[in-house]
Amino acid sequence: MNSELRSVVDALPGLVWTAFPNGEADFVNQRWCEFTGLTVDEAHGHGWLAAIHPDDLAGLLDGWKSIVDSGEPRELEARMRRFDGEYRWFAFRESPVFDAAGRIVKWCGINTDIEVRRRAEDELRQRARDINFRQIVDSVPGLVCTMSAAGEVELLNRRILEYFGRTPEELKHWATSDAVHPDDQPGVIAAWVNSVTTGIPYDI
Repeated sequence: MNSELRSVVDALPGLVWTAFPNGEADFVNQRWCEFTGLTVDEAHGHGWLAAIHPDDLAGLLDGWKSIVDSGEPRELEARMRRFDGEYRWFAFRESPVFDAAGRIVKWCGINTDIEVRRRAEDELRQRARDINFRQIVDSVPGLVCTMSAAGEVELLNRRILEYFGRTPEELKHWATSDAVHPDDQPGVIAAWVNSVTTGIPYDI
């Protein structure tokens, strides 16, 4: 690659690379090296795999092999290790270069940072799970409460709020409120403290 073309490729806003027809890397641009902390020589062949998250490696390799075998490009996603050890999600996009006879002589690709998009997608999925969980808990025909391992109130269903006529904040301090009858309160608290301490369920 001549110096002028190399300068253009190094200036592109992405991690650019090329590979032989068999899928082995033969070039990565300056941005790729700056992000991963690896040199061009270290990335050569299969060396670039050192920058891939171990949990994503098998899936990425299977996807890349499928692309190389079929000659049909498609987008892959995997986490890449930054020079400081942090992993970020990237989209891997590639295109084949053909000779006059229609044979693939090289693969050209670019990796684009999609960390922000992946986080947004994860947050939306978690929000959907939380909404579904809340709907299920609110539909239970009983008073439902979940607590942390330390015994702190985390979630109260709609029915329990309606029964006591209190806010979640007010019911967080149930042990010092009038939520439990005064005659029963010492026994309830003792049983609860024992359950939190030992991990043994209680029924009172």
